[in-house]
Amino acid sequence: MTAACALTAAKAPMLQLAVRLGLAVVAVPVALAITLLLFPVWSWLEHTTGIESVGHSGPASWCYLAVWVPIATALLLPPLWRLARALLRGPHGHAGT
Repeated sequence: MTAACALTAAKAPMLQLAVRLGLAVVAVPVALAITLLLFPVWSWLEHTTGIESVGHSGPASWCYLAVWVPIATALLLPPLWRLARALLRGPHGHAGT
């Protein structure tokens, strides 16, 4: 497989990846809202386990990450998988051996 052929085969998945990266950035305010809506859960978690999750100014930083990371992963994993498959596929659609 030539470099030009590999680039052509990977163009659509790369475009999808770029779109999904944009969606992951847009997901930040959504994750923020969900984290704030889960405030009772974070309070329960802190009282039950003793893990510091709620401060005087709201949920701890790790709470925001605990919500955003699964959202971003769900958005980014499918196009990353397709991109890897497109790059590994040979010129005739078969994996190179």
